[in-house]
Amino acid sequence: MFDMIPFSSRSYKPSTIWDPFQEFFGAVTHAAATDIRESDKDFTIETELPGFDKSEIAVSVKEGVLTVKAEHQAKDDETDDNGYIRRERSNATVERSFEVSGVDAGAISAQFTNGVLKLTLPKLPEIVPQQHQIEIQ
Repeated sequence: MFDMIPFSSRSYKPSTIWDPFQEFFGAVTHAAATDIRESDKDFTIETELPGFDKSEIAVSVKEGVLTVKAEHQAKDDETDDNGYIRRERSNATVERSFEVSGVDAGAISAQFTNGVLKLTLPKLPEIVPQQHQIEIQ
């Protein structure tokens, strides 16, 4: 339960110009740092998404997998060079997925405050098999 699926992070648009900085340090990628807590009645996931607006974040559950995706695209007025030597914050996509069997997917709630997405995932009630006595005749 709650195994983290390896995160998917996309690097920024590759430059067609040789970049010794990128060659030395490699492509820039980001992973959303995530904490997971468990209580008797629910799980809480807190994911850091600094620099993203609430409207740029999507949370979905499909076939027992919870996916958090945040995507930021530069606005037209931000695409000019404006004296930048290197730009790494204009476009970004972060995606994390978690296996979440055993939670009530329809009751998941989300809050986004100060760059931290907090998801509350209520647990499904535990099914206890009933024992029946069979009368012997």
